[in-house]
Amino acid sequence: MPATTHPPTAPNHAGGKAGPPQAMIAALETALETVLFARALPGELEGLDGPARTAIAAFVADAAQRRAPGAAIVQLDPLADDATIGKRRMGLAIVGDDRPFIVDSVCAAITAAGLDIHRLLHPVTDVRRDADGALVEVVGLASGPVAAGTTRESLLYLEIERTGAKARAALVASLQAVLADVAAAVADWPAMLAMLKDCVKALAENPPPVAPHRAAETMAFLEWLAADNFTLLGARRYDLSGDLDDPAMQPVSAQGFGLLRDPDYPVWTGEPGPADTPRALKALLASPEPLLITKSGAVVSVHRRVNGDLISVKGFDRQGRVISETRFIGLFTSSALNTSPRQVPLLRRKVGEIIDHLGFGAGGHSAKALIHVFETFPREELFAGTSEQLEVMALGLLSLLDRPRARLFARPDPFGRFLSVLVYVPRDSYTSRQRDAVAQMLAGALRGKVVRTEVELRAEGLAWVHYVVAADTSGFDAAMAADLDRRLLQLVRGWEEDLESALLELAGPTRAARLTLSHGRAFSESYRAQHRPHEAAADIIALSHLSDEDERAVQLMRDECDGPAQVRLKIYRLGKIIPLSEAVPVLENFGLKVIEEFPFDLAGGKLGWIHDFLCEVADPASLADWPALKARVEPALTAVLTGAQENDGFNALIIACGLDARSAGWLRAWFRYLRQTGVTYGLMTVVDALRRYPAITRLLVQYFEQRFAPDVPERAAAMADTAAAIEGALGDVAAIDDDRILRLYRAAIRATLRTNAFLPGGPEALAFKIDSRSMPGLPAPIPYREIWVYSPRVEGIHLRGGPIARGGLRWSDRRDDFRTEVLGLVKAQKVKNTVIVPTGAKGGFYPKLLPNAANRDAWLAEGTAAYRIFIRALLSLTDNLDAAGQPVPPAHVVCHDAPDPYLVVAADKGTATFSDTANAIAQDHGFWLGDAFASGGGNGYDHKAMGITARGAWISVQRHFRELGIDVQADPVSVVGVGDMSGDVFGNGMLLSPAIRLVAAFDHRHFFFDPNPDAAASFAERQRMFALPRSSWDDYDRTKISAGGGVFARSLKMVPLSPEMRALLGVEAEALSPSELIAAILRMKTDLLWFGGIGTYVKATHESHADAGDRANDAHRVNARDIGARVIGEGANLGVTQAGRIEFAMAGGRINTDFIDNAAGVDCSDNEVNIKIALNAEVAAGRLTLADRNALLVEMTDDVAALVLADNRLQTQALSIVEARGPAALAGHRRLISTLEHSAAELDRRVEGLASDDVLAQRQRAGQGLTRPELAVVMAYTKMAVYEALVASPLVDDPLLLPDLMGAFPAAMQARFADAIAGHRLRRELIATKLTNELINRMGLAAPFELAEELGVDLAAVAGAFVAARALFDARGLWDAIDAAAVPAAVQLQLHLAAMATLRGQMADILRAGGGAGPSALVEALAPGLARLGERLDAVLRPEPRAQLDRHAAQLAELGAPDALVRRLVHIEALDGAVGVGLLARQLGADEGATALAYTRLGEATGLDWAKGAALALSPADAWERLVAAGLVREFEQLRLDLLGRVVPAAGDPVAVMEAWLAEHGGAVGRVAALVREARASGGVTTAMLSYLAGQARTALG
Repeated sequence: MPATTHPPTAPNHAGGKAGPPQAMIAALETALETVLFARALPGELEGLDGPARTAIAAFVADAAQRRAPGAAIVQLDPLADDATIGKRRMGLAIVGDDRPFIVDSVCAAITAAGLDIHRLLHPVTDVRRDADGALVEVVGLASGPVAAGTTRESLLYLEIERTGAKARAALVASLQAVLADVAAAVADWPAMLAMLKDCVKALAENPPPVAPHRAAETMAFLEWLAADNFTLLGARRYDLSGDLDDPAMQPVSAQGFGLLRDPDYPVWTGEPGPADTPRALKALLASPEPLLITKSGAVVSVHRRVNGDLISVKGFDRQGRVISETRFIGLFTSSALNTSPRQVPLLRRKVGEIIDHLGFGAGGHSAKALIHVFETFPREELFAGTSEQLEVMALGLLSLLDRPRARLFARPDPFGRFLSVLVYVPRDSYTSRQRDAVAQMLAGALRGKVVRTEVELRAEGLAWVHYVVAADTSGFDAAMAADLDRRLLQLVRGWEEDLESALLELAGPTRAARLTLSHGRAFSESYRAQHRPHEAAADIIALSHLSDEDERAVQLMRDECDGPAQVRLKIYRLGKIIPLSEAVPVLENFGLKVIEEFPFDLAGGKLGWIHDFLCEVADPASLADWPALKARVEPALTAVLTGAQENDGFNALIIACGLDARSAGWLRAWFRYLRQTGVTYGLMTVVDALRRYPAITRLLVQYFEQRFAPDVPERAAAMADTAAAIEGALGDVAAIDDDRILRLYRAAIRATLRTNAFLPGGPEALAFKIDSRSMPGLPAPIPYREIWVYSPRVEGIHLRGGPIARGGLRWSDRRDDFRTEVLGLVKAQKVKNTVIVPTGAKGGFYPKLLPNAANRDAWLAEGTAAYRIFIRALLSLTDNLDAAGQPVPPAHVVCHDAPDPYLVVAADKGTATFSDTANAIAQDHGFWLGDAFASGGGNGYDHKAMGITARGAWISVQRHFRELGIDVQADPVSVVGVGDMSGDVFGNGMLLSPAIRLVAAFDHRHFFFDPNPDAAASFAERQRMFALPRSSWDDYDRTKISAGGGVFARSLKMVPLSPEMRALLGVEAEALSPSELIAAILRMKTDLLWFGGIGTYVKATHESHADAGDRANDAHRVNARDIGARVIGEGANLGVTQAGRIEFAMAGGRINTDFIDNAAGVDCSDNEVNIKIALNAEVAAGRLTLADRNALLVEMTDDVAALVLADNRLQTQALSIVEARGPAALAGHRRLISTLEHSAAELDRRVEGLASDDVLAQRQRAGQGLTRPELAVVMAYTKMAVYEALVASPLVDDPLLLPDLMGAFPAAMQARFADAIAGHRLRRELIATKLTNELINRMGLAAPFELAEELGVDLAAVAGAFVAARALFDARGLWDAIDAAAVPAAVQLQLHLAAMATLRGQMADILRAGGGAGPSALVEALAPGLARLGERLDAVLRPEPRAQLDRHAAQLAELGAPDALVRRLVHIEALDGAVGVGLLARQLGADEGATALAYTRLGEATGLDWAKGAALALSPADAWERLVAAGLVREFEQLRLDLLGRVVPAAGDPVAVMEAWLAEHGGAVGRVAALVREARASGGVTTAMLSYLAGQARTALG
C-alpha cells in the first residue's frame, strides 16, 4: 500500500468572530474535498487514502474560511510526521482570485527557497461568500461564465519539504510578495498593452531619424510583441526634457504599471538604489536607434523566475530629438523564441543585412549555410546583438560547420553589466565537465560570476553553450575576446591527445603508446566531463599495476577548489565495481567523511573501475604534511582494501596521530590481546583515547620501537628518556578511562619480551612473547609465558606453565574470548602434565576468514592455512639449538629474556590431523626438535589408532567400578554417552568392553537410543561404525536397535519419545525439545556417563551458566546433584565443571577429573617427543637412519602404550589410596594445601575450586574428607611442587636414578640406545618427573611434606630417602605383589596404605641417620648389613616389638591379605630401626646382629620399644601434634643409638658392653622402666605422657 500523508488536524473554528455552524463546516469541507480531487492528476493522489483527503480538505477549508475581495490567503503549517514516508513535510494552502501565472510563480518561489514540492493540487472553483468574505458555499469547479453572486477563486494546495520556523516565515513573506506581483502584472496588463501600442503610434507620428525601412521594422517589431509574443510584466514611461548631455537632466516618470509600479524597481542591476541606472544609458538614449533590447538585471517573480527581458522604446519630437523612453519588462514567450528569425521583425532585417553585406547569393550554399546558422542561433543574442556583432559571429560559425572545433564568441553588455559568451564545441567531445571547466575559466578570467548557462545539444555537428557572466565589462575589447578564445582552445583541446601526452610523460614512449591504444578510448563521457587528461593518465598507470580483481590501488590527492579539510581519493580495481557498502566503512574508519563518490568504469569494467571520492578530515592540520600523509595513507588503505590489514577504527590513528599502518597495526594487535584478557573497553573507546592524546600515542610507538627494533643505539638510554616522557605526559591525562587505557598499553609493551614486528618485509602475523606476571590485571592462573599472535587472517594465543611445557593447539570457535578458553585448558593441562616431563601448555587460534562451513573443503583449507600462520608465528620468536646444543636466538628479534628453546605442540580440538603440517613447518624452519615438535604425526603415535586416550580414561572407569564390586569387562554396565563412534575418545572408549550396554548417546548432530541393547550385537555394530569413515549415529543399523529406540536429528523441534524411551529416561512427556532431551539423558539412571565429545554439560548447583564458560550448551546444562549415573568417565575435557565434580562426588557419585582420566593422550605425546629427541640426535650423528628410526617407533608402539597406561593406573590408584584414609587425612591435607599455596606450584584455591580452611574444618567435624576431584587437584599441585624441588637438586644426578631414566623409555630403545637415553637433553627433567610421580603415587600426598617438616629437611632429601628405601627394602617388588594380589579393591588399598606407612618409617630413619648422604652411598653402605640383619631377625626381636609385629600380621591376615604379602610387610616393619643400627654398626666396625641385639636389649630394659610403638600409634589432631609425635618417635630411637655410640668402643662387643652398662645404671634404667609400666597400665596414651617419658629417658640415658 502506498504511503499516506496526513496534514495537520483542521484547527478549531471557535474563537474570534463566531464561525459557521459545524454542519456548514462539514458541508464546505465535503464540497472542497470533491473539487480538490475531482480533476487532480494521478501522480498527485499517490498515498492519499480517505482520511488523508478529508484532512487536506479541512486544511484548505480553514484557509479559505474568510477572504476579503482581491486578497490572497497564504497558510503554511507543518504536517504530522508520517513514519511510512520517512519524510517531514509542510502543508501550504493559497486561496485567491483566479489569475494567470499563479501556479508557476508560486512553484518557482518555493524552488528558489531550496525546497522540494511533493504534492500539488490546483482546482479553480466557483464559491459564494457573504459580505464579510466568509465562505458560504462551494459551488463547484469553474465552468463557463461566472454566475451572479459567485466569485471564481484559485485554490492551491501543496506539500513541501519541512523547514524551520524562520525559513517558514520568510517563505510566507516571499509568497505574499509573489502573489502581489502576479496581481499587479495581471491587473495592469491592458494598460501595459495600450502603452506598447501607444509607442507604435508615437513612432508613426514622429519617426526616428533613421532610414524609413528601419523605423518601419521597429514599429513592426513592437506590433509583433503585442501579438502575444511578449509577456508584459511591467511598464513605465520616462519624459526626457532637456539636453541628454547635461548631467543635471533627470528623467521624469509619473506612472508605472505591473512590476514597474514601483519607481525604484531595480531594472538594470537587480539591486535597488541610485546606482541601478547605468551611466551609459544617456548616451544610448541620445543615439537615433529607436529601440534597445537587453536583459534586465532583476530576476522577475512572475511566470518564470529568470532575468527579465528589457525593451526600451524611445519617443521623438518632430525634430527627431529623443523626448521620452518607455521601458517594458517581461518575458519573450516560448513561441516567440521558437519562431524563425526570418519571420520576426527586426531579426529578419538583421539577417538580411548580414547576408547582403557578405554578398552571398540568395540560393547559394553559403547563404543557406548562413541561414542555418541563424536558425540555430540563440534568440536572445539575435535580439540583443548588433548587426556588426552578429556578422562576426556568423562568419565564425560558418567556418565551424565544415570543420567542427571549439570556438568562443563574446558580446559585452552595452552597459558593462555582463558578458554574453557563446561557446561552440564538437558535439562528440562535449561533456558537462567541459562545460563546468569553461564556466570556471570565464569566471576566473573576467573576475566575475557565471549567473546563467544554457545548452543546446544536437545529434551531430556542434553543441553550443551560452554563458552569461556578471562582471564589469566596460573595458572589454577584441583582444580580451581573443584571449578568452585562446584559453578555451587550451581547455577543450583534444582530450585523447592530451591523455597521450600525459602518458608519455609518465610511462615513456613505448608503454604510453600501448596504454593509449588499450585504455585511451575506454573512458566514459561522464569521466571525461569530470577529469582532465593528466588525471586519466595517472588512473591508467594505477590500473595497469593491478593483476587481478582481488588487488586494489589507492591514490590520495587534493584539488585547488577543495576546502581546507577536504581530500580526494581514488580507489582502483579490476573486474567488478566496489560496492559503496564495502568502501565507505573503510574510509570512515580512516577518519575520512565521505561527501560524494563517482564510480567510473573503463570499457564496461573490463579494464577496471575507478572510484572517485571527495572526503573530509576532522582536523585540517592533519593535511599539513601532504607528502608524508600520502606515503602513510595510500599503502594503508590499499592493505585494508585487500584484506592485508583490518578494517576498523585503529586506521583513524594513521591520519589523526601521524602513524603508519604498521604502528597502527601494533596498537590494534595489543587491543585484541587486551580484550582477550578481559579488558572491557570497546574498540572505539580505546581508539578515541589514543586519538585524544596523539603525542602519547606516538611516544608509545616510539618506546616499542626502541625496545625491539634491531640496531637501536644506546637502547637503554633511549628507552629511559621515552619512558620518562610518557610518564610526564600521562600526568596531563584527565579522564580516568583514558589514563587506564594508555597505561595498559605501556604495561603491555613493558611486559613484552620478544616480538617479530621488525622482521624484514614485516611478519606474516604479528607475535608478542609476554612475561605474563608483568602484565597487570590478567585473570588467574597466571601463566609463565604467553605468545600472542595477531593478523587479519588469524588470531591465537599460546600459554605455558613453565620453561618446559607442552600441550595441544586447538581450533577455537570463540572469537572474542578464546584466551579464556585456553587458560582454562592450560590450567587443566598443567595438572594433567604432572605425569610427564613438561608442565602444561595450551594454545588456541581463531581463523577469522573462514568461508561458509557448507563448503567443508574450503572451510578446512582456510582453517589449516590459519594454523600454519599461527605455527610459523610461534616459531618466529623461539630460540633454536645448534648441533652442539647451544641456543641460537631467532633472527631479527631482540630478546629481553633468557634462551627459551623448548616449544612443543600437539593436536587438540579441530587439529587432530595437523601434526604433520606443524612438523613440516618446524623442519622447514630448521627447528631443533624436527618432527618431535608436534606429536602424533605420520611418523608419530596416532592416538586414535592406539585408542590411548580412551584406554587411559577407561582405567579410571575400571577402578571406579572395581571399588564398587563390578568388573566392567565382564559384568553388564549400562552407559550413556556424549559423542559418536567416529570420534577418538568416544569411539575407542565404547569398544573397550564387550559388556557395555550403550542405551543412549548424543552429539551435535543426533540422538541415539537403544533402551534394551543386545550387548554383543551392539558391540559389533559399534565396531563397524568406528571403522566407517566420518560416520554418524545416522549410519547405525536400525535393525540392531532394540524396541522403542532409534536415531533422531538434533535439528528436530521436538523429539518423539516411545514408551521404552520414556521409561529409560524416567519422563512422562511424549516428546521433548532437543535441549530438554539432553538434560533428561544426563539425569537418567545409569551406571556410567561417558564424556567423549566437546562441551560442558554439568555444573554445580551454585554455579551460573556463565561460570561454566560454554555458552553453546547453556540451554541444556544440568546440575551435578541431578546426574543419574553412578560413575562419570571424562574421556573428553571440560564435560563437568570442577565444582560440578565436587558436588557429584559429595552426592555419592564416582568421578575423578578430566586431567586424571584423559591424561594418557598427553602422556603418549610426551613419550613420543622424548623418544624422538634422543633418536633424532642419533640420526643427526649418522648412527641411525631416519627410516630405521621410523621403523623403531612403530615397533615400540605397544611398549609406549604400556608405559602410558601404567601412569594412568598408578595415578588413579594413588587417588583411591589417599581417599581410603578418609576424614583422618583431612588435617594433613589442609596443612598440605596451605603449604602448596606458598610453594613453587602456586596453588590458588579459588581458581582450583578448593574450599577454605573453615569449610574444610566443618567437613572434618562432619566426618568427611576431600573428594576425589579435590584430591586430584591437590595431587597435581603436590607433584608440581616436588618436581620443582627435584629438577634443580643434585639428587637427580645420583647413579641410583639412572634406571628411572631408562625406565622412561621402551625396552627396545634401552637395549640399543642406552647412551642416547643417558645423554638425553631432558635427562634431569625426565628423572625428576619419574621420581616425583612414584614418590607421590606410592607414598601419598602429604607424606613428603610432613617428613620434610618433621625432620627439618627439604623435599629433595625426602625424595633421596625414598630412593634409598625403595632400593633397600625392594619396595617395587612389594608394590607389584600388592597390585598382583587377588584380593578385593578395598583390601588392596589397605595393603598399599600399610606399605606406605612402613616405608615412611624407614624413610624417616634414613633421614634421621643418613647424615645427608645420597641414595647410592646409603644403599652401598646399608644393603649388605640389612640383608644379614634380616636373616637374624628372630634372634634380635624382643617380646614387645615381636608382639607388635604379630598384632600387625593378624590385622593384615584379617583383611584377607595373602600370607606371602603379610610376611613381606611384617618383615620390613620388623626392620624398623635397622637403618640406624646398620649405620651405627658400620661406624663402630661391629657386627650388625650384635648391634641390633644391644639396641633391642636397651629398648626392652627401658620400655622404649613400647614408647616408640605408642608414639607411632598416636592419631594427631592437627599438624602440631603430628610434629610432636614424630619428634617423640625420633627421640625414642635416637636415645638408644646415641647411647650405643657413646658406650661401645670401636670393634667392641655391643651386647656385652650394653649388659655391663645396664648393670651399672640399673637404678636409672629401672626408674624409666617403671614409668613406662605405669604409662602402659594407665589404659590410654597421650602426647603429654610420652613427652614426659622422653624427658625422663633423656635424663637417665644422658
